[in-house]
Amino acid sequence: MKMRVFATVILSVLATAVFAQQQMPMPQQEVSTDFSDQEIETFVEANLDVTKVQQAAEKEAMGIIKENDLELERFNEIVAIQQGQSDEEASPEEMKAFNAAAQEIMANNQETQSKMVSALEKHDISQEKYQQIMMAYQQDEDFRKKVDTVVQAKSKG
Repeated sequence: MKMRVFATVILSVLATAVFAQQQMPMPQQEVSTDFSDQEIETFVEANLDVTKVQQAAEKEAMGIIKENDLELERFNEIVAIQQGQSDEEASPEEMKAFNAAAQEIMANNQETQSKMVSALEKHDISQEKYQQIMMAYQQDEDFRKKVDTVVQAKSKG
C-alpha cells in the first residue's frame, strides 16, 4: 500500500512533467476511440518502454528518499502535509531532508522526461497521439478491453 501511494505521487509528478506542455484543461467530453490496429499496437509497444522508464525513475526516487534519511511512509506523510491533506507537522530536520529529496527527484524528472519522449519517438508516436490513446484507454471500457487484448497478445508472443 505504501509503495502504491508513493508510486501514485511520483508517477503523477512524472506524467505532469513529461507532458505538461501538451496538455490543455479538458472538460469531460467523449473521447475518440477511432484508432487503427497499428496505432494501438504502436501505443502498446511505446507504453511498455515508457513504463520501464517510469519504474526506473520510481526506483531511483526511492533511493533518493532513503539517502536523505527518510522512510517512504514519512515522505508520503510530508507530501500530504505539503498538499494540505494532513494536519500533522514535520520537524525542521524532516523538512530539510524532504526538500533535499524532493529537489533531487525533480531534477531527475528532466532526464526522465527526455527518456520518455525518446521512447515515444523510438516507436514513432507523437506525445499528442499517445495521450489521446491513453485518455481513451482510461475512459472507455470497450476500448480498454481492445487494448488489453493487444497487450496480452504481445506478452505471449
